[in-house]
Amino acid sequence: MLPPPKPRRLLPFLLMALALFFIVREPAHAAQFATSAFTGLLAVTDSLVTFASALG
Repeated sequence: MLPPPKPRRLLPFLLMALALFFIVREPAHAAQFATSAFTGLLAVTDSLVTFASALG
């Protein structure tokens, strides 16, 4: 009998499968989402750099 899968191993696999499914089914929306996510990440990074530079 197989042991039950551990959630730490199962969750990343499910997320990757869902992302791949989304990319294959809706490539334009997936690209738009990736662009928005990257833009948001850059904004957060810029804010953190501004905060760190204002400290001293």
